[in-house]
Amino acid sequence: MDIAIELVHGWRLLARVRELIDEPGVQQLIIRNEDGEDLIEIGVPAMLAGVTTRPVLAAVKAIADEMPRVTIEIVRSIGLERAVGEPEPETDEEFDRAIDVVEPVFERY
Repeated sequence: MDIAIELVHGWRLLARVRELIDEPGVQQLIIRNEDGEDLIEIGVPAMLAGVTTRPVLAAVKAIADEMPRVTIEIVRSIGLERAVGEPEPETDEEFDRAIDVVEPVFERY
């Protein structure tokens, strides 16, 4: 497990949480106030498995509106990041072939 801590301004908090939810390998987000007290813990795999994100993002927005600065503790799984974040060679070839087909269509317009 890899743990990173970021200091984020309130106006940037919601956007940063959305970025981290989409980032491969992120397992958990813990948002703390300036005194170090936990405000919310977000289990990212549960959100990706189908749990709706609206209530969690609404809570994050409420925190962002009230707090000028917060700390985000980001818990990552290194092995999972490598497994999910690195595309397979076959996928790259398929993507290149798809781009070769699509690019001429856009060049016409």
